[in-house]
Amino acid sequence: MRKYHNTKNRKIRIKRKEGLFFTIDALIAAIVLITSLLLITSSYVSEQPRTVINHASQDLLNVISEIRLGEINNTLIQEMYTNGSITDLNQTVIEQLGEFWANDELQLANSLAQNVTAGILPDTYGYSIVINNETIYTTTKQVTNTLVNSKKILSGIQKAKPIKGFVSKARATSIKKTTNKIISLSPEGSGWDGRDSDKGFVYITKWFKLDQGIQINNATLYVSLHFEDDESDYDVININNGTCIITRDDLNPSEEGYFGIRDVSGCVSPGNNNIVLSLWNDGYNAHIHPGMYLAVNYNTTQNITYITRDKSERFYFDNVKSVEGNGDGSGAWAVLPFHLPPGATDISAKLRLNLQDVNDLKDRRMFHKYRDAYDFRIYINSDSTYYQQNGGDSTDINDCLWDSKACGTEYNYTGTFNITDRLETGTNIVAVYVNCYGDTVGGDGDTIIYSDEINDPDNSSYVELNYSLTPTVPYGVVEIRQTHEFGGSPSPTKDTSFTFPSEAIAISNVFTHIAEQYSYIARVYGDTSDPPNTLVFESPSARAVPTDVYIPESNLDVSELVTNYVRLKETSNNDIRPESTIDYGFYVPSSVGYGNVFNTAEEANNDAMNRLEAIMGNFINISNAVIENASMTDVPSMWGPATIEVRVWN
Repeated sequence: MRKYHNTKNRKIRIKRKEGLFFTIDALIAAIVLITSLLLITSSYVSEQPRTVINHASQDLLNVISEIRLGEINNTLIQEMYTNGSITDLNQTVIEQLGEFWANDELQLANSLAQNVTAGILPDTYGYSIVINNETIYTTTKQVTNTLVNSKKILSGIQKAKPIKGFVSKARATSIKKTTNKIISLSPEGSGWDGRDSDKGFVYITKWFKLDQGIQINNATLYVSLHFEDDESDYDVININNGTCIITRDDLNPSEEGYFGIRDVSGCVSPGNNNIVLSLWNDGYNAHIHPGMYLAVNYNTTQNITYITRDKSERFYFDNVKSVEGNGDGSGAWAVLPFHLPPGATDISAKLRLNLQDVNDLKDRRMFHKYRDAYDFRIYINSDSTYYQQNGGDSTDINDCLWDSKACGTEYNYTGTFNITDRLETGTNIVAVYVNCYGDTVGGDGDTIIYSDEINDPDNSSYVELNYSLTPTVPYGVVEIRQTHEFGGSPSPTKDTSFTFPSEAIAISNVFTHIAEQYSYIARVYGDTSDPPNTLVFESPSARAVPTDVYIPESNLDVSELVTNYVRLKETSNNDIRPESTIDYGFYVPSSVGYGNVFNTAEEANNDAMNRLEAIMGNFINISNAVIENASMTDVPSMWGPATIEVRVWN
């Protein structure tokens, strides 16, 4: 195995196969027998029986199929061998005729066929030799009575394709690509009420990891929040422990429901990252709205790997910490989406929760707020509770009518739920409410949905999903991800369309990211109709609108000639923003098979690399590749098959 370098600094390993392959048939010396038979029958009557003509056709085909050029004492063959028209005397007559035909040397084929077959059949017969319905040689005798034909397959030849030479195939083993990664934050929050002097905050921490070694081209943060819009300045977004800080005045909100876009290209880096949100709201709870996410565009180098059949994924909650302010209560809530593709088998899923400083409360009132009776609630793909807990500490309501600190004890809760039977194909939603629900709050002090997927993954809150899925693409593909904004103006119904590029051979995961300033019940449609009529998602309950919604690949078409359509619809009068996006992935092949036959191995290798670069398109540069080449005789079935016929008539 040798290394090969070209002007693009690709590292290419070349494998060379050496050897010869010949079609070997048993040689039948039938010429004498044919001649004797035909002389006898031709002297019998001028109109021969069909069976005799059939034998003549088949036997003539056998002769030219089995006798080799070197076994014929023939002046024309010697001349052709001397001048290089024939290069291999070990070939049969039929193989040489096929080679002449494939090289479009029909005059040579005609001369050889006439010369070799002359005198084999009596003059009372006419005959012709035909390859793929193209006549190589024919006698001048007209058909007057019966015509029969015999056929034989010639493998390894095709018109205008060389018979001998070199062919190459190539596969990339390492590539450089430009792609996108989306880090989403779905609705979550709390931090009830509070005043400027004693704010009730919610602190949300999103941990995420970017691969080491990537080169970040740009990073864009889509900000979709419900927080106080008319109070004093403070730090709202802190990226990577102060690397970048975005304040309330930086955002300059004009209303409590805020949407904006910030360039944070210098704020994130390869490795571990975090975004901390500090939110408060005077008179309500602060939270994230649908459509908050970080989009990172980057270059990376990767090795080509297998697509595995067995999948195991963890979808982590963000860390949500609600801090009571001005005696107005505390409660945390979060919506977590995750996705199950069609065709998945052997499915299992578990929900693990780590809830801290949960108040064990009974019915009570504090100021004007109704205190929710349940410590925490879980909802899975439904507006009916999957699980709800009240710890059972019955405190007399009169003891805590006005004093929040006198009501209930605090405890930490960790638990695991098998939620396999609640799963649905497509987008699934788990919603967790701790000491709050809807417009009510029931906790005191701090309330935490704990999660730190980087530093404390096993002790965090998450959904773990396991399943098997047969890969729809072969080994040797590269995934590319692109994004596309809906555009236009805000509207309760938003439509967009997109097509996959010509390089795409299969669809990877496709998501839509819904951006809203206010949300209620959202629906997503996606297919190849205009407008799309296949419903792929509907919020299972009010405000359960995730940022990410999965669109099954079976609804879409990978062809560059087919347009895919997506519709987002709010059932209320709330607008869906034009910054909503389609995040679509597709696979590009990383190998090509044998190509045309060339006179030299170098030409064949260059052809293989050119074809490989063409199918990988503008998305990918090849870092390392392996080329395998072989002489054409190593692969005789590459071309064709062609059909040779011997037609005989009288």
